[in-house]
Amino acid sequence: MENTLIFPGSPCLNSTAPTLLPFITGGVSAFLCLITVPGNLIVVMAVFIDPNKDLRSPFMYLVANLAVADLLVGLVTEPVSAVYHIKNALGIIDYEILATAVHMPFFISCTASVLSLAALTVDRYIAITSPIRYRTTLSPMRAIIACIVVWALSLSFPFAYLYLGFFQFAFLFANTAVVLTFLILLFAYVRIYKIFRRQVKEWDRLHDGKEDSPVKKLKVRWEQKITKTLLIMLMLFILCYLPACALIYVINLCNTCNCHLVLWSRDVQFLLILANSSMNPFVYSWRLNNCRRAFLWIVTCGRKGKVVRDCSFQMRSIRRASTPNP
Repeated sequence: MENTLIFPGSPCLNSTAPTLLPFITGGVSAFLCLITVPGNLIVVMAVFIDPNKDLRSPFMYLVANLAVADLLVGLVTEPVSAVYHIKNALGIIDYEILATAVHMPFFISCTASVLSLAALTVDRYIAITSPIRYRTTLSPMRAIIACIVVWALSLSFPFAYLYLGFFQFAFLFANTAVVLTFLILLFAYVRIYKIFRRQVKEWDRLHDGKEDSPVKKLKVRWEQKITKTLLIMLMLFILCYLPACALIYVINLCNTCNCHLVLWSRDVQFLLILANSSMNPFVYSWRLNNCRRAFLWIVTCGRKGKVVRDCSFQMRSIRRASTPNP
């Protein structure tokens, strides 16, 4: 069985693929689709329905934007990838049509995911380092504008794939969007970590002091919790994207690697990036009580997940404290 590579001029262009590789890639793509679609769909619905009126914040709008990008992976890239690789395995692939159908939404959603994580990192950086500035400048409307900018860039940048091919564009993507995001993450979280250490005693005093309002204490704990939640998301992002980028370098720069290694590297890096799109909803459910309640409300069609008035009032107070006045 012949395997067609997308990288023009590759020495592996007409090499025979390992027999199990397309079956494994297609099967894993189909499995990930079953996890990615419902998880991210629930996240998007939770933010826009907002059953407990506690998710309409700049941070959660950016979270919803990331979920939309991941949902695109589950609705388009993963099912088409499953069909593409199974047809590849059976030798009946319509390469010219399906290759573009897999890779264009793949790169669009990858770019949107990477830029959304960068936007979330900037959001947390401002919230922790300049909380007063954050409350006065970052409104939900500005978060929506940031989401529009993310998608404008995401829809434009991947068109270079049509001219460069898969491997060359993947190399360009790894050295631009991903590297830039890594640098933003590194800078922001080194600064955030230092500020966290400096503010531990202050937060303890807020927790123990009788003169501070309960809403202020809750606000500080909330900012700390969602920042740690994003840190977990970023660690998962790095665990998936860093090996994927390393494999992209192997594919493009290793002239002595045999074709089986090149083909395995191509599919493994592809699946690692797809897998990242299925992880974040589990993080929200685990770490954020308000997200967990909203998810439960959606899954049970409103029978469960509603909060008592006092808790809902507290969360609305936090949201008002985090949002500038119009």
